[in-house]
Amino acid sequence: MKKKTKLLIASLAVPFVLSTGEVSTFAQTSTSEQEGNIAQQEERLKLVGTVISSPTNRPPSYEGMPGQLHSSDTILLASPPKGIYALKWVAPEGVTFDVYRGLTPFMDVPLFHNVSNGIKTDLSSTLAFSPALKIANPEGATEDFEVKVYAVY
Repeated sequence: MKKKTKLLIASLAVPFVLSTGEVSTFAQTSTSEQEGNIAQQEERLKLVGTVISSPTNRPPSYEGMPGQLHSSDTILLASPPKGIYALKWVAPEGVTFDVYRGLTPFMDVPLFHNVSNGIKTDLSSTLAFSPALKIANPEGATEDFEVKVYAVY
């Protein structure tokens, strides 16, 4: 009977995961209870950066030099905690944007696209090389807006 119960929960959880991209809390809780009180890992957040972004892109800060257009100053991630595995983005509802990583003062590369409020992005291994991030290509904003970056660990 125990195997059938596990199979039923797994078969109910898989379509939900495929349709939403997220695991349901119900499936996680039920499975944990049946496995003998396996502790769920608690997600912790730490604010590591804040920046004000314009509603549109602006030219590079260095006049006459090549570079990407962006809508914010550089976000330098401050003291990310040990065990960080993702970044959580907090922005006004209805605003989406891209995140670029600064390689040099004159060259940025795209890192994340269509970021919006509450989105978690995997921590890229390339982020360790250059933790300087910039907001670019905002949509849905009519005035300057604040973006907060949290480390998920």
